[in-house]
Amino acid sequence: MRHCKKHKDFQVKIYRQAAQLPKIWDDLLPQSHFLNVAQLGIYERINLPDISFVYALIFQGEKPLGAAYFQVLSIKEKHLHTAVLKQWQQKAWKGFTNLGSPRLLVAGHLFRHDICSFYWDENVADFDAYKMYQVAIKKAMKSAHAHAVLVKDVNETLIPYFQHYAPEYILLRNDISMEMDVQEEWETIKNYEQSLKHKYAQRFRKVRQPWEQLEVAELSNEETEQQKHVLYNLYQQVSARQQVRLGILSEDFLPELKANNSNLRIWLAKHNDIPVAFFSAWTHNGAFDMFYIGFDYAKNEELQLYFNILFFAVEQAIILKKQKLILGRTALEAKARLGCKPKYLSTYLYIRNPILRNVITRLQTNINSMEGEWENRHPFKK
Repeated sequence: MRHCKKHKDFQVKIYRQAAQLPKIWDDLLPQSHFLNVAQLGIYERINLPDISFVYALIFQGEKPLGAAYFQVLSIKEKHLHTAVLKQWQQKAWKGFTNLGSPRLLVAGHLFRHDICSFYWDENVADFDAYKMYQVAIKKAMKSAHAHAVLVKDVNETLIPYFQHYAPEYILLRNDISMEMDVQEEWETIKNYEQSLKHKYAQRFRKVRQPWEQLEVAELSNEETEQQKHVLYNLYQQVSARQQVRLGILSEDFLPELKANNSNLRIWLAKHNDIPVAFFSAWTHNGAFDMFYIGFDYAKNEELQLYFNILFFAVEQAIILKKQKLILGRTALEAKARLGCKPKYLSTYLYIRNPILRNVITRLQTNINSMEGEWENRHPFKK
């Protein structure tokens, strides 16, 4: 624990391990909140590569008013898929990561979007909560020796304050979650198919044909632990092809989360008794929320694994009678073809170096690459 320093009306105490957090931390929080010490300890036990943690307890006088959770990512060469870069860019990236030892402070959670990483007392006004959060972020950056901070999945009530009072933060454009409202009249996946326009229904049937060859089974806690090497191998095949991978899972990630969360579900698909894909999802708050997936790229074209995983998500959302299907931030075109609509998110980036911040700001202003044909996909008849 580090000594707190007064900043205006707020004081912040910084901790680097969940076990160090005082009893007043849990006393401040609602029961079963993600920030409870027991939940935080789960992510420490998972041993995520290149990730450490910062916890900030915010006071006014002697009274605790807020709690904030941060991840610190030590950025390495492996976090960027350099094969797509020019040779000089590869060398520059390698030099930057090896010599600069850059650290990114994540105000939020790199591996989740559905949790609250900053909690404040309900009697605190929203603007004061924003000021508290800013104080906590600055203290956390100093503690972590971070070069930049990514404020991820900002609480909706705080967004106006980041927009109007924090010009040094860059709003990341095209940060989009693809989501679908599950219609009440869909009782089976057949009803979903019938709601599609002809060409989309035809494609659905064609893609689903190879799925009939697969054996798909949901894994228990024990089976997830037994199959963790298989799951991790399939995950790595997907992760290795991502251009940017801020954070990489460990083998223990899914088994540990599964053992401690009854609403995390995992399915494994086999072809001729050989594992070829897995799919995981959170089922809570009326939503079916796709989590991590993995599949055998050598089998993907033959079995249409990726698109079948997406259709499987639709089917499970219908079976479980969820109102919303959340498919996440990647592959916008593929998910728009299913019938998903974009939900625009608010993620902000602050870079300490003013020159680099200027460059990134200009790049963000000119980004149009993800705005295109996918927005014109309308697969439903009505």
